Amino acid sequence: METMLETARLLLNQPTPGDIDAMFRILSDRRTTRFNPSDALQWNEEADGLFQRWEAQWENHGVGYFAVRLPGREEPIGFAGVKHVSLSGRPVLNLYYRFDPAVWHRGYGREAVGAVVVHINEFLELPPVLALVHPDNAASIRIVTSLGFERHAAAAISGPDGYQDAYVLNWDRQL
Repeated sequence: METMLETARLLLNQPTPGDIDAMFRILSDRRTTRFNPSDALQWNEEADGLFQRWEAQWENHGVGYFAVRLPGREEPIGFAGVKHVSLSGRPVLNLYYRFDPAVWHRGYGREAVGAVVVHINEFLELPPVLALVHPDNAASIRIVTSLGFERHAAAAISGPDGYQDAYVLNWDRQL
């Protein structure tokens, strides 16, 4: 059964193979991966593989990344959702979102991420959620803190994209 979320201005649904071109367009734009360059796609074939991994998240866990659309518009304006990861051996959900720069500064990111957070809190009964955010990414910090995430210094990481602060929600819960 496909999960569909609706907000005041957006529709969120599981990505389909028809969304692969939009995945490539958005994730190959260096502006969208400025703070996470390891997420940048270089070839369209990478988007195919990424779609397969996103689809596996849905099949294996019942949650994943959503394609975010404006009503009446076929092409996604972005993607937002969660995936299961392990942080120091602890299972958590990692929050993810990327939007077409053409729609930045309109509140769509916060609106979509807010819908995802409400959905997973209801579906999985307040699971621990992690958002890794580069300290210079003020827009992402505003989004996650406006949704109740709190900075958690002990969960911060240094990885392929350098140092990232950890913002957490429902951290005292178990997945």
